Amino acid sequence: MQPQQSDNAVEVKGLTKIYSGKRSRPDTLALDKVSFHVGWGEFVALLGENGAGKTTAIKVLCTLVLPDDGEARVAGYDVVKHADTVRSKIGWMHGETGGRALYWRLNAWDNLRFFAYLQNIPRDEASKRIKALITYFDLGEYASKLVKDYSTGMKVRLMLARTFLSNPEVLLLDEPTIGLDTSAAFETRRLLKLVNEELARPILFTSHNMFEVERLCKRLILIHKGRVIAEGPPSRLTSELSKGDTVELKVASTPDALEVLVQEGLVRELLKTEFDGEASTVIAAVRDLRQAFSDIPSFLVQHGFRLISIKIAEPSLEEAFIRLTRE
Repeated sequence: MQPQQSDNAVEVKGLTKIYSGKRSRPDTLALDKVSFHVGWGEFVALLGENGAGKTTAIKVLCTLVLPDDGEARVAGYDVVKHADTVRSKIGWMHGETGGRALYWRLNAWDNLRFFAYLQNIPRDEASKRIKALITYFDLGEYASKLVKDYSTGMKVRLMLARTFLSNPEVLLLDEPTIGLDTSAAFETRRLLKLVNEELARPILFTSHNMFEVERLCKRLILIHKGRVIAEGPPSRLTSELSKGDTVELKVASTPDALEVLVQEGLVRELLKTEFDGEASTVIAAVRDLRQAFSDIPSFLVQHGFRLISIKIAEPSLEEAFIRLTRE
C-alpha cells in the first residue's frame, strides 16, 4: 500500500459530517465541505467557537469519526481506506482537566509501558523510547510516583509523552492546554514549540487561547458553523481586517454607557471593552476614520463624557476572530 504523494502532512478536501438527530432533534451539520492543509513542519491552529466543528475535524483525522463526504489524508494515507496506517502515523492528545486519559493508580513508567503494549511496540524498543521520553519531558523525578499525586501540569507532560510513544509523524492536539494554570500552560507551550522546531513534527491543534495561538503558530484556520471562513498568518488576518477603520478610545465612563456610540451610528460596533474602575478602554470599528476623529469627540463632550484619548488601533487576533465570526 503506497501513500498518495503529498507535500502536506494533512490534507482535507470537501469534508462533510452530519450528526443524526435523536428523537425530535434535527440533524446537525458539523462540517460543511471543509478544505484545508497542514504542511510538513508547520504549526497550525484550528480556531472556532464551541460547536464550530474543530473537534469533529480532529476526530475525523484521528479515524475516530467517519466523514459523510469528502476526503482526508494524513501523511498521504486516506483516513477511511487506510485507517490502521493513519493511526500508526499520528500522535493524538485530547486536552482535559485532570488527566483522565491516564491510569492514576499507576506511575509514569507503568502508564507508558501499558500504552506501548496497546500500540504493539516491541518490549525492547518500548523500553528505549520510554526512557528517552521520561528524560525529554523532564519526568524523571516523578516517574516512580503514582499519577494520582501529580499536578495537572505533570499529567499533561505525561500525556504528551504518551502521544510520542509511537514516534508519530504528525501531531493532532485538541486543546492541549485547557484547564491548566499559567505556569503549566507556559510549560506545555514551551514543549510543543520544542517538538515542532527541534523534532520538525507538524502540529495541528485547536485552542480558544489567542495568546498562545499568536506565539506558537505561523498560520491559522478559522472555522465557523462547519465552514472555513479565513486562513492565513495571524498578522495578515489582523491587518486585512483593520482596513484603517478601527479606533481605540479611552473614556472616563463605564463600558455600558458607551453603547450609545453604536446606537447613534458613530461606530459600527464595539469590538472590545475594558474597565479599570475609573475609565473604559474601547476598541471600536468605525465607518469613516476621518469623520470618526471629528464626530466622536464632539458627541462625547456634548453628552457629558470625558474623552481621555482617541487613536487609530489595529485589532488584536482576538478582536479579528470576533469580527470574522460576527460577519
